[in-house]
Amino acid sequence: YVPCKYKKKLDKDNKYQDNVILMDMPKEILNASMKEIYTDDKNRLETIKWLTTFIKKYEVGEKCKGLYLTGNFGCGKTYLVAAAFNELAKKGTRVAAIYYPEFLRELKENFDDFSYNFNRVKKADLLLLDDIGAETVTNWNRDEILGTILQYRMQEGLTTFFTSNLTINELEDHLRGNDSEGKLKSRRIIERIKYLTDNIVMIAENRRKWGENNGRKKFYR
Repeated sequence: YVPCKYKKKLDKDNKYQDNVILMDMPKEILNASMKEIYTDDKNRLETIKWLTTFIKKYEVGEKCKGLYLTGNFGCGKTYLVAAAFNELAKKGTRVAAIYYPEFLRELKENFDDFSYNFNRVKKADLLLLDDIGAETVTNWNRDEILGTILQYRMQEGLTTFFTSNLTINELEDHLRGNDSEGKLKSRRIIERIKYLTDNIVMIAENRRKWGENNGRKKFYR
């Protein structure tokens, strides 16, 4: 058997997926595209414009900050960032999109693969830590995992994105945990995030809920 022209085109179109690392993310994220995002909600336009500009700057090698994107459930935060990542993966950029709470759990439970999984996330050209703030905070995951990732990416100039339902201030409170030094350590984390990112609050229609009510469970574009 030999591939037909349609199979060759499909393989070519999907070649960029070799540059994409997904951990516990919906499969639809792998095919997220800037051409397919919804633009009918004006509350999303600031984010879409920011990402469009980011893609253009990154493609020409301009040093760019990432984005801390916060907003309500189901407004499409993750899909929008993933769409931008896929556009750049098609140009050879190595990207990683990680569902952060599950990533922490897997690091803890699969210690034999710890170094491999931790390092490929830490060193990706572009990194998305999705749903940060939804995890249970421990000294280990705050200081040894998140703190180490952010410090490395600051030193190496690697662009980092975050999505969250928490604002920056709410995330700082969340990261304090229960230890006596939590306030100081949380502040250090937040300062690193601020250094790495611009901040956008996106409060838009929850179409995930709309989709479920209509018998559809699509990720909100």
